[in-house]
Amino acid sequence: MQNSAETIEKLARRLERVCILNDLKECKTLEEFQELTKKYEALCNEDKL
Repeated sequence: MQNSAETIEKLARRLERVCILNDLKECKTLEEFQELTKKYEALCNEDKL
């Protein structure tokens, strides 16, 4: 059985994936995709700090 922290972490990962998928679905052009890539690269780089 999962504890509360594990449940919250699991739900947070699911929510994050859904948000990313929604962002990807909204991309209509290569430029939009490239901007989205830059956005997520920046977020990943911030997480490393």
